[in-house]
Amino acid sequence: MKNIYSALTLGLTLLMFSCAKDKSNYDYAPNEKITVTGLEAGYSPISEKDRLVIEPTATSTDPNAKFEYLWGIYETNVQGSAPVLDTIGRTQKLDYLVKQPAKGWVLVLRVKNTNTQYTQYFTATVNVVTQFTRGWYVAKDDGTQADLDLFLTPTAITPNGKIENVYSMINGKKLQGKGLIMNFFSSYKSMATGVLGNTRAFIVATENDASAININTMKELRGFNSLFYQAPAVKAPGSVFLGSSAVYLVNNGQCHSIYSMSANTGQFGVAKIKNDLNTPYSLSKYFLTSSFADPFFFDETSSSFIAATATGAVMTSVSDAPDKDGKKETDMPANNNNKKMLYMGYKTSSLGYAVFQDKTVSSLKILSAVTPNRTAFKMLNDTLLTTSKIYNATRFALLDGDENMIYFVLGNEIWSRNLSNKFEQLQYTVPAGEEVTFVRHRKSTEAGYAYNYVMVGTKSGSNYKVRMFTKSSGNLSVTPAFILEGAGIVRDVMYMAPSVSEYTYSNSY
Repeated sequence: MKNIYSALTLGLTLLMFSCAKDKSNYDYAPNEKITVTGLEAGYSPISEKDRLVIEPTATSTDPNAKFEYLWGIYETNVQGSAPVLDTIGRTQKLDYLVKQPAKGWVLVLRVKNTNTQYTQYFTATVNVVTQFTRGWYVAKDDGTQADLDLFLTPTAITPNGKIENVYSMINGKKLQGKGLIMNFFSSYKSMATGVLGNTRAFIVATENDASAININTMKELRGFNSLFYQAPAVKAPGSVFLGSSAVYLVNNGQCHSIYSMSANTGQFGVAKIKNDLNTPYSLSKYFLTSSFADPFFFDETSSSFIAATATGAVMTSVSDAPDKDGKKETDMPANNNNKKMLYMGYKTSSLGYAVFQDKTVSSLKILSAVTPNRTAFKMLNDTLLTTSKIYNATRFALLDGDENMIYFVLGNEIWSRNLSNKFEQLQYTVPAGEEVTFVRHRKSTEAGYAYNYVMVGTKSGSNYKVRMFTKSSGNLSVTPAFILEGAGIVRDVMYMAPSVSEYTYSNSY
């Protein structure tokens, strides 16, 4: 509970409550103060199910105080218009069936002393949820069709219940192809409420399909064809993510985007061209960006890095960091370097790592620290020894902003490599009969639901397991904190909650 000191909020409250006109001559008691108890700091009701039942007690420094109460609620995340405060109660006790869509709201209580006409305002946060807005989402497939499982976490980060195949259960269909990646967007534009506005949405990409999904209802907002103003002839997504002021989708090696800061309908435009000559290009599925920065891609056709902007129809070439004091600042050219990209991922907002293989000498593999910059692109190379464990790795995962380490998969083993001193260490051996299909690091600091896990997904037969490991100084715990289990092959895992925004997690593979 807290007083409203924000001029915007107070102004809105006064404006919206002004329907009850008061023509009295105010005679405030000196230094009067109203105190309210029984109003919590926050509430998390389920939309269309839970009621807000609150009966506060008000007291005043005025011994003759008599109180009037008025309750209102307004949305916190509004773009392009002023928040609207709706009146939901006029008595001391609030008993209100929550009907608002799942997102953040502010509950406002106005308490007025009719004896002195003194008025004071109090607020509480209201994170409206549905059964779909909190829990662990697992993107999976059976080799040909993809779906989502939801592991429910009503009271703690450890699951307590599961909804299998929640996407197909709601939409009556599965996504075609093997799963690739899913990312979350808190301001994706849709007509979900009947009016074009921000919608909390997943976009899930498979090798042959993509879908924008309303996180409140799990209903598909747009399928692959309607995700574009003009649907591409080939359905071959590679990645989908948030960059600076735009949502990007790579399909069939071509870059499409939605400029988030403009009026849009949640649809991607035509593919960007590489340059003014329209030189052919084909982007790797891997990319490098923070949510606030323009993305960098790797053109597999020319073995060159290339950048994109939110609004530009033409992609941007990059140039190497210039020599300094007669010494090269980069170990490898950003353009025409004759390399194949095996992996690239996000480490910090200004640094990524990539694994390359030479196109001519296939035995040459390089782990490179990448500092992206259009005019000063820099790579510091670590040529991998054939005797190193990482040389034969099949999957990679960087620690998002944590220890300077990279995890990788070698057979049925999870290894780590210290990026500073190259020390490699076995972290976990998967039980016999299981195959590793997924490794990722995610973390969150949400109160009551904080976590920091290295997630290891495996398959055995037609079933998957996702082991959630904590870590200490980069070393995995001996046993996982818990295990998610279901049918299919796991491809990606994300924890969803009302507090999660499109800036909560790093975007990359």
